[in-house]
Amino acid sequence: MPDLTTAPAGARPAPGTPVPLTYEQDWFLAKTRTGGWAHKNVRLGFEILGDLDADALLEAVRAFVVRHDALHLRMDPGPRPRQWTRPIDADEQVVEYRKVGAASPGQFSRYAAALLSRDTVTPWAYGEQRPFALRLLRGDTGRHALLVTFQNLVFDGRSHHLFGHEVWRDYEALRRGGSVADSAPSFAEAAARQRSGTGPDRRERALASWRERLGFLARAPWVRPDGAPATEDGTLRAELGAAATAALRRACEGRRSTLLQWTVGSFVHALATRTGRTEVGLWTSMDSRPSRDRDVVGMFAGSCPLTVTDAAGDPGAVRDRVRAALLEALRHQRLTAGETAELTRRAEAEHGAPVPRDLYVNLRRFEGAHSGSREAGGLRITADAYPLRRITFADGHALHLRCAEYRDRLLIGLVYDGRRVGRPLAQALLDDVLAAAAADARPAR
Repeated sequence: MPDLTTAPAGARPAPGTPVPLTYEQDWFLAKTRTGGWAHKNVRLGFEILGDLDADALLEAVRAFVVRHDALHLRMDPGPRPRQWTRPIDADEQVVEYRKVGAASPGQFSRYAAALLSRDTVTPWAYGEQRPFALRLLRGDTGRHALLVTFQNLVFDGRSHHLFGHEVWRDYEALRRGGSVADSAPSFAEAAARQRSGTGPDRRERALASWRERLGFLARAPWVRPDGAPATEDGTLRAELGAAATAALRRACEGRRSTLLQWTVGSFVHALATRTGRTEVGLWTSMDSRPSRDRDVVGMFAGSCPLTVTDAAGDPGAVRDRVRAALLEALRHQRLTAGETAELTRRAEAEHGAPVPRDLYVNLRRFEGAHSGSREAGGLRITADAYPLRRITFADGHALHLRCAEYRDRLLIGLVYDGRRVGRPLAQALLDDVLAAAAADARPAR
């Protein structure tokens, strides 16, 4: 078991002082050690076209790393893992900056993609290296690539968003001769608050909630509906534009719901209606940060079960039940990997069936507008510009709903297993969600 010793909440530990693992770090370590997970770092790749001020960008990236203490973590991965911080030294190189002698823009992009791919699957040398690899490549005066990978144990989806937001904000400030922040909310403090805030009563309520939800999943597994033809695996995608997203968001606010809660609720209702199921059990990703820690870089994302009864009833009522299920899951996230593993074992023994993970929902929300490319200070910056080369990651779910909410866009992806679901059923589910969005976004007469 990891060392769960907590530092005093409210005071950033001195360098070398043990930092408690978050529950999500604990889960991540357990899954990588016992679940056969392939190693995968969090990656970002930016194509930068135009007259880049390389010094300003290097300083902005360094400032991000210096002020976020999750990126200073070292870990002893022994039988009782422990972690501590070692701040960035004044003369320590944080970003590798070098010129690449490419014969063409295409060759430069292929090289950048290959390098990012290698960094994505390179394991972290625990206790020996920083948990990141940061590279700025120069093709010529008008072409650069910023390649970034972070060890997932210290960096989650929210951290991913904060990096892109803060680095380009600081780049603009430095170009204008301004200054940037030299401190940020502390991961070590947030981790200590998370641990110290989990008393015996809260833990018992969490145990009871997980016990009930895992038992539900074991007795209500996914079964491919009769008559659903098998097809090749695939992914379906849909997008709501700015006007539709704004109208649907207003409708959700009137029902005290968020746009992402509405989307999951509509998916569950469509699934129940199309398959004749009255109970739906699924898993979702969950960010356990409280509002005061929204700007903390670190690892606070984990998966948890959701359970919905009477899932084929009135659509509005089903969405309300899904919203309640999401809040229930968030309220009771604070269990160790050992506790959830034991609860899973007991549920499987009681019901004589495995706890499945056939249905999964991944939710992400971004404060800004959606843009594959953006203009900033005379630059054209394209995110996710370098796809992985010769690397694929299998999706073991029967259905995997991916939702990304932006200020002006809602992106929906539905990954389906052709053998267990098939394209026709997956397409019908997505069509039902889109039809519900069109109906709910329509102004009331």
